[in-house]
Order: sequence, then C-alpha cells, then structure tokens
Amino acid sequence: MAIGQVKVNGKVAAGAFYGYQPLVVKIADSGSGFTAASGGTSQSDPLVEGGYDKAVRGIQQVASVVWMGAQANASVTAIVDAATCNLTELKAAVAAATGISASNLTVTTSSTLNGAGTFTFA
Repeated sequence: MAIGQVKVNGKVAAGAFYGYQPLVVKIADSGSGFTAASGGTSQSDPLVEGGYDKAVRGIQQVASVVWMGAQANASVTAIVDAATCNLTELKAAVAAATGISASNLTVTTSSTLNGAGTFTFA
C-alpha cells in the first residue's frame, strides 16, 4: 500500500470511498490559527498541541473523517462522510475545539476535482 492511499474497511479505495459519500470541506481561519504542534523534542520540552490538531479533533466530533489535508496555518481541509456531516455543527465544533471565534471561520465545500489534483471550493 502506497503512502497516502486511503484504506477503508480493509480495502484500498480506488477512486471511490466504499460506503461513504465523500464531501470535501475547507475551513478557513482569517487569523491563521491552525498552527502546527510544537515542542516534544525532549523531556524538558513538552509537546504543545497546535490549532491544527485541535481542529482535527473538532471535526472528528461531528463527522466521519475519510482523509485529512496537510497542516496549514490558514485552513484545514478534510474529506468527510457527507451523511454524517452537518456544516453548522462542524463550524461550531472547530470553533469550540480551537478557541477560534466562529465569526473568523469560513466553511466551504467542493465537489469539483481539477485536473491538477486540486479542488475548487464554493
């Protein structure tokens, strides 16, 4: 199995997610609060959870996560199961988990995959 391949129910997902209705969600923060974790290099340097980690936990509370995008300070991107995802609850859960004001968060979705492997969000 190659790095980055999705595995669902023990099988590699080839172009489709078995049993899931994929919904690509992007949550943008106007204050760039989805920071990476820091520290953890030694016993005297404890690991400090960043905003990205907290956002992932918030997303997991209200939606079944199929895939998580790489850490970026300005946004979090995930593919979730559309059947388990309520976008209003998702925004509230991420705001609560990260401490970022919900008014600073913008949630967009995408169903359009561009030829370059990127998504168009609306």
